[in-house]
Amino acid sequence: MFYEKIYPRNNHSTDGMTCLLAGFVAGVAVGAAVGVLLAPNKGEDTRRLIKDQAEETRDQVVKAVNGVTARFEKKAPQEEEAA
Repeated sequence: MFYEKIYPRNNHSTDGMTCLLAGFVAGVAVGAAVGVLLAPNKGEDTRRLIKDQAEETRDQVVKAVNGVTARFEKKAPQEEEAA
C-alpha cells in the first residue's frame, strides 16, 4: 500500500496502539477547542452547560459502576458455594 511508505509497519503492536490512542486524544482536544471557539452561547452559559452535562455523565457512570458491582457481589457468593 502507498501509505506504508509514509507510515511503515511496526512489529510492535503496542506502538501502533499508542499512536492510535495519541491520535484519538489529539482529535478530541482539537474538536473540543473548535467547539468552544465556535459555540453560539456566552462563555458563562457554555461553562454551565458543560458543568451540568459533566454532572449528569458522572451520575450515569456511578450508577453503572454500582450496578456492575452489585452484579459481581451477587455472583461471588454463588461461585463460592459451587466451589
